[in-house]
Amino acid sequence: MSTSNIQATAIITGGFLSGAMMSLCFITVPTILDTATEATHLQKQWARMYHYGHYILPTMAVGTGLLHGYTSLSKSRAQLPWRLFALAGVTVVSIAPFTWIFMLTTNNELFRLGAQPLVPEMSRVRGLVVKWTWLHFARSLLTLTGTIMAAMGTF
Repeated sequence: MSTSNIQATAIITGGFLSGAMMSLCFITVPTILDTATEATHLQKQWARMYHYGHYILPTMAVGTGLLHGYTSLSKSRAQLPWRLFALAGVTVVSIAPFTWIFMLTTNNELFRLGAQPLVPEMSRVRGLVVKWTWLHFARSLLTLTGTIMAAMGTF
């Protein structure tokens, strides 16, 4: 596969990843916030969304980052501008450390509330889900930024 095809694939997968992540903020979470009538139900819905996202989105980010890395390496070897593609790859993959640094406490608290025998307050769970959504939105901007950088380097 040619470098230009890898480059295009990285942009497409990055755009898809960004859209998938943003859809959680703009569609999924508002839907569960609107429809959950009990704190335990809201926490379970969030946990299931997290479960599927946890398996799919980081894998897509690593794959996209590797595609950007391959593009960067190929362009470097051909003595073409490559740094923007390297930065795009790092930016996309940075969703992992972002999660560990900024989101882990909120994630752990939501899981803790779901594991305790007492029913948590709806306002507590709702507040944590809203906080998680804003943090996830910021994380989603990383994938969008990486995709924009790669597109700028391409066009």
